[in-house]
Amino acid sequence: MFSSKRNLYLLFILSALLICSCSESTEPDNTINQLIPLKIGNTWNYSRTVYDSTGTVEYTENINSSVEKDTSIEGIKWYGYSDVPAGIYFTNKSNGYWAFVKANTGNFLNDTSLLVYKYPTKVGDIYGDPETPREVISLDEKITVPAGEFKVIHLITTYIGSTNYLIDSFETFIAPGVGIIKHMQIGKKYDGTKFVVYLDELESYTLK
Repeated sequence: MFSSKRNLYLLFILSALLICSCSESTEPDNTINQLIPLKIGNTWNYSRTVYDSTGTVEYTENINSSVEKDTSIEGIKWYGYSDVPAGIYFTNKSNGYWAFVKANTGNFLNDTSLLVYKYPTKVGDIYGDPETPREVISLDEKITVPAGEFKVIHLITTYIGSTNYLIDSFETFIAPGVGIIKHMQIGKKYDGTKFVVYLDELESYTLK
């Protein structure tokens, strides 16, 4: 059962996903060069640390995300996660990692698909909604988390017009072929000082 705070953070993540550019693509699954590998049974375990605005740890918890189902939509196979609401699916295409959102999730009037992470990509790429642009900062940054050392793509999604001090930006670190290695929500206090709202780090993973 999600705590109220965890539900709030999940809402933030989904809003970041759903505000991305909603351009359509009919490219087939890119099964050879997947940014985030999608196969039923793939599992990622994260440690989440939640902070207050002074940097003090409020609590820690474990987050489990696994690919638990698939469906075919217009000839393309899409995959659903255990920790994402029903009606939202994901796939890898030749130009990146995409989401499909059913209208009955309440987010769109009609079924739609949208680009979440561009791949292949290059440093300086900026895409998504102008009010929440996603920028590629690095392609070969090395980071170490409990699951090991990984070379990652570093992305920052900025909420330009946000008036919520908890949502200034999100930083995401993805190792192609493995998945999301680290993810942070960044807030900004009234004096302009930024702080980490929560930090997810990969503890372990299983790929089928």
